[in-house]
Amino acid sequence: MNESRNKSELIKRYALFLFGICVNAIGLALMTKSALGTGPTACIPYVASLYCTKLSFGTWTFAFYMFLLIIQILLLRKKFTGQMLLQVPVTLAFSIVLDGAMAVLMFITPNNYASSLLMLLIGCVFRAFGITCQVVADVAMISTEAFIKAISDVFHVEFSIVKLSADAVMAAIAVGLSLFLLGEVVAVREGTLIAVILVGPISRKFTSKLSFVGHYFQNEGSFVYRSAWNPDKNKKLVITVTSESGSGGRVIARMLGEKLKIPVYDKELISMIADEGHFSVDYVTKHNEKLYVNPIEAFIKENYKLVSEDMEVYRGLYEAQRSAIMKLANEQSCIIVGHCSHYILRELSSALHVHITADEQHRIVYMENKYHVSFKKAIDMITHQDADVDVYYRHFTGEDWKAAANYHMCLDSTLFGYDGVADIIEHAVRSNYMDDASLSVKEVIKKYQDKPKVSNAAES
Repeated sequence: MNESRNKSELIKRYALFLFGICVNAIGLALMTKSALGTGPTACIPYVASLYCTKLSFGTWTFAFYMFLLIIQILLLRKKFTGQMLLQVPVTLAFSIVLDGAMAVLMFITPNNYASSLLMLLIGCVFRAFGITCQVVADVAMISTEAFIKAISDVFHVEFSIVKLSADAVMAAIAVGLSLFLLGEVVAVREGTLIAVILVGPISRKFTSKLSFVGHYFQNEGSFVYRSAWNPDKNKKLVITVTSESGSGGRVIARMLGEKLKIPVYDKELISMIADEGHFSVDYVTKHNEKLYVNPIEAFIKENYKLVSEDMEVYRGLYEAQRSAIMKLANEQSCIIVGHCSHYILRELSSALHVHITADEQHRIVYMENKYHVSFKKAIDMITHQDADVDVYYRHFTGEDWKAAANYHMCLDSTLFGYDGVADIIEHAVRSNYMDDASLSVKEVIKKYQDKPKVSNAAES
């Protein structure tokens, strides 16, 4: 949790988090009452509640989660912080609402398989929405997820792998306990598998729709992008170029770099981000401005990384990207292509933010010629590349990366041509930043104490 959050923001976040806990508990109750199985992390306490009926399902859940909390303390030792004790009231609230929901549903018994399946699916939707509220609130973790996070941190194993393994182990233990204590398999059925498959993707859909809420909390609803460019001539000139796939933004950036004699950072940023965040260059390349490499990874990550830690590695990558870009902007005049640079440098007065677009036909032709692909493949590449950027940008900024209000200039390369767009930007820079028209380019560079460095990376 961000320590700089003020009291008002924390109240809003905790209110949303507690609401999510309640909805999550109701969803679990619905899934359990469907008689088709329950969630993998609830299997063990549910079996215990069927064997020892003196204690409720919620009570056993609280006891089980506290057992997981004790294991966390033993694993983390000095790394266990006081904030992690929030799991106690969180689990208590979850358990109370769970018992309340189970009591309300006591007299509701599905009379056929179809009604059982319907109740299970409704429970999955409720639980997914509850998880979404917890994710967006970003203040605490429920004990099961905190337990898995502790194992992941201590043994340096990917969270999603630990989550998948833990779910399987808990389900297996529940099967063994139910056979030993009750003489039959309960709690673990097809509904358990259905929940594993559906809850993650549904939660992901909800999260994408509600991502703006977290951004609103973070900025207390007062975020207004500065639309007027008022460059501070005592600072370095930084131009950010964001472009739609196939619109030629990267080519235009290099043309502009040549015209202004300042370096361009595009693919060059990859090695800088890797060094900054201690990632491999290959990892940064694969996840550059996208959250997942393929659908299989997306499914595993979204289903087995929850609450505020669900995107921990990606958050680390984004933070390394942010740090590298901030350092560049402070050290030298330059042009930065993509990488959420216009958002990261939104408060930098000497930065000019440009968005490049083009009509569909020109974008397709660009992709066909650049990558030597078919018409159909070019369309597919454009669609997927823009979608990757959109998901990545919304996740980390809560903003629409194509929104004109987020830029100082939005230019159509179809209308003006690549060189024409570069000329327009150059004119804006010379008119507003390089304000002495009588100076030559070399004299301007000398005046602002920049060392010329033209990027020679391959055009992208």
